[in-house]
Amino acid sequence: MTGKTILKKLALISMVLLVCSVFTIGSSFAGDKVYRWKLQSGYPHGDLSFELLKGFAADVKKFSNGKLVISVFADAEIVPLEQLFESTQRGVLDILHCMGAFWGGIVPVGEIEFGIPFAYTIDEADTFAAKGEVIRDFYYEKGFVDLLRQEYGKHGLYWLDMHTYGGPFVLSTKPLDTYDDWKGVKIRDEGIYTQFHNMIGARGTYVSGGEAYMALKLGTLDASQWDISAISGLKWHEVAPYWVQAGDNDHVIGHMLINDKSWKSLPENLQIALQKAAKNYWTATVKGYGAEFENAKKMVEKGTLKVSRVKPEAIEKHKKIAHEIWDEVATRDAASAKAIQMIKEWRGVK
Repeated sequence: MTGKTILKKLALISMVLLVCSVFTIGSSFAGDKVYRWKLQSGYPHGDLSFELLKGFAADVKKFSNGKLVISVFADAEIVPLEQLFESTQRGVLDILHCMGAFWGGIVPVGEIEFGIPFAYTIDEADTFAAKGEVIRDFYYEKGFVDLLRQEYGKHGLYWLDMHTYGGPFVLSTKPLDTYDDWKGVKIRDEGIYTQFHNMIGARGTYVSGGEAYMALKLGTLDASQWDISAISGLKWHEVAPYWVQAGDNDHVIGHMLINDKSWKSLPENLQIALQKAAKNYWTATVKGYGAEFENAKKMVEKGTLKVSRVKPEAIEKHKKIAHEIWDEVATRDAASAKAIQMIKEWRGVK
């Protein structure tokens, strides 16, 4: 073989390698897809859990190296709240941010997930954050997450992670210290808490958050239940100055649900990035709501908020009634029965 022939062959090999290299690089860029998702919350601008979603979206982008970008929308900016669940099922939205009590008629275990009365009353821990970790450990170590993913999965949704709103926050126009004080009290509530309040002698009713201030001021309501943004954002304490401390749940829980096809479309590394960001979001809600409760304590010290502390004997009666509700909820379906049994074993309730 002549030198000239060898040079021609080397040139040909170089050309082939160059072409292969170009195709390899091109293929790499072609597969470097950016996923763009839409998330809508069930809560409006100004709600603390909604505002903290900005950090969640930023974390997702960071942990995915910009390959998963989430646009965050408040309640009704794409669909109304009553269509949030179905719209995520259909893929109009990729993620919803809300709480299971809203979907209790579709996924009964959602009522338990949110926190039925006294299920998440944590006596073995002292701080807001420590109580939250006890609840999170129950979710992830006792199999509750597996049950939730199974039940939401039946509806084409992937349960991503949990977050907290702190405990139910009740403001009243008068003290509610004794069991008899609750009789006939007109209280704004929702979900299973309406049943609970009716059973302890109050009169539970639903009023939108935007209408509750005036209803309290005019006497249409005597009390109203929300989260702590009742004072930090809605200013209900101006017309209902008593913070009722009733020994109930230390935290109630929300979630993010993902359209199952959207979830499965992600490569594993992006699923991991999303889960990591969601865990950070849990931590952010614990920190944020914990700070708001500390602010409430400062308001008490300043006299801008009064405390109505329900007496222990009244709390015990309330707790007994709550356990009756647990037993009723357990009859709704097999998943609810399993969830209630998990909670009873966890809390040591027979």
